[in-house]
Amino acid sequence: MFAHYRHTLGVSTITACLHELPRAPAWISSGPGGAGFVEFAQAILADQAQ
Repeated sequence: MFAHYRHTLGVSTITACLHELPRAPAWISSGPGGAGFVEFAQAILADQAQ
């Protein structure tokens, strides 16, 4: 999936599996799980506000 799409997200817990992936996500959050997704959503909204 990460190789197929240009804009990809992985939450912080993906770092434990990066060595198993053919391609890493374009962006990895600082927070895990839902908190990581919220971080990503906030970054998108902040970028759109500029």
